[in-house]
Amino acid sequence: MKLSRWAFMAAPFAVAACGMGGAMTSHTDVVAKAAGTELRVEDAAQILAANPQIPADPQVVRALADLWVDYSLLATAAAEDTSLKVLDLDEFVQDETREQTVFRYLETQVRPDTVIDDARLEQMWNTEGPGVEIRARHVLFRPAPEATPQQRQALKAKAEQVRARAAAGEDFATLAKEFTEEPGGKERGGDLDWFGRGRMVPQFEEAAFKLQPGQVSPVVETPFGYHVIKVEDRRQQALGENREAYRQQLLGSARQRAVGTYVDSMKKVAKVTMEPTALEALRELGGQDNLELRGRAASRSLASYQGGEITAGELATLLQGVPAGQREQIKTAPEADLRGFVENEALKEYLYADAQKKNFKLSAAAVDSIRTGTRMGIHQILEASGLANRRFPKGKAGTGAIQEAVRQLMEQAVGGQRQLPPLGKLGFALRNSYGADVNAESFQRVVDRMKVIRASQPQQGPGGMPGGPQGMPPGAMPPGAMPQGAPPQGQQDPRAQPQAAPGAAPQGAAPQGQR
Repeated sequence: MKLSRWAFMAAPFAVAACGMGGAMTSHTDVVAKAAGTELRVEDAAQILAANPQIPADPQVVRALADLWVDYSLLATAAAEDTSLKVLDLDEFVQDETREQTVFRYLETQVRPDTVIDDARLEQMWNTEGPGVEIRARHVLFRPAPEATPQQRQALKAKAEQVRARAAAGEDFATLAKEFTEEPGGKERGGDLDWFGRGRMVPQFEEAAFKLQPGQVSPVVETPFGYHVIKVEDRRQQALGENREAYRQQLLGSARQRAVGTYVDSMKKVAKVTMEPTALEALRELGGQDNLELRGRAASRSLASYQGGEITAGELATLLQGVPAGQREQIKTAPEADLRGFVENEALKEYLYADAQKKNFKLSAAAVDSIRTGTRMGIHQILEASGLANRRFPKGKAGTGAIQEAVRQLMEQAVGGQRQLPPLGKLGFALRNSYGADVNAESFQRVVDRMKVIRASQPQQGPGGMPGGPQGMPPGAMPPGAMPQGAPPQGQQDPRAQPQAAPGAAPQGAAPQGQR
């Protein structure tokens, strides 16, 4: 996930929808259900229409619906017990323990350079440091999820035509207002505001930071479509008091590169082999709401490695913490990204097995720290949402009070008064415990109602999250995809530092959304 802070920079709320298999398809006045409460079309439209910066887009409605389900279930669980003992934390702890084991094991296998002199430090800061920021605009050409290769090629050709016009001197903002397919991008003329390295998907960042002010990029392909980028300005902060912190950052990067080199060497040893139908199976998983695979479907082998295999059930479990909107983009993600995701997971399993063979284990204190951190993370989520000390009555009165409290949370989030953190697998676990459903057939009705509401209202000033996207529910991400060059959120490259967050989704790359 903020795209202009909106899509490229958004931190997506990482939770997968696992519903009742279309149980509400005939009830298009209901957007979502969770633990006895309902989000109705009128309520959703009123919440979203209140912020004029939020586009009337079905994917934004989906974002709100998923967020509403998350916090309706969280409030329900907290009302029963603020420690959320209804949840089995063993799965969270086990997953994080495996991640940490692989990462710490890799660190023991490498010996990176640990010396960076001042001259080199200054040179790195001026060319690659986080102090370098650019201000840019872009035009996005976004292929439909079901687009054929021929349709994608035609869309790229259209992007090339617009790129030629921009390079010839036509006003870029005007071109963006006419052609960009990013929700909300036309109104901003494609403006992305200032951003530094690590805030955009890798292909976009690489192309953008090569440009000097006034230059236009070639057409850039990312998981989100085809982009034409123009850099308008650059600025550089002084190294100054950042000197030692930046030195440590570079040393950390050196360690990561050393680990990466070792991981690459282990790929040959692991002998990862993809099954011919693996990518097709992964795309099918991307389009499913119910990721609880069983029996033959779960045991289907997608890839093998020296001593083991990766099954469809294992990948389905990994995808449970990925937002439904992102997961759907797996269906059209580049083949190389999907192949890399499966191969990385297979390699990580191989490395975990190798660590066990060599009797490498996390200490009992480290495992205990992971468990404690998981509990603390859940408490922090409750604190951030204001639910930690909230008391609800029992019975129907309590259900009504929860529904009203969650509506207020959604209004605050959409209006920019509160930032709600992602729930990741915590959200999926809550769905399994209490049940929930999101009704996609209602989304267009919400969009239509938003337009009617706005047409009857006087123009308002901009809203949105302070310091974040204007016109987006916090954490929401318009039609998105898994980050290029990294596994989908909820899964990491074996060489990446695991995140010890509780139910929150692992970073997967940088906070990357879609623009």
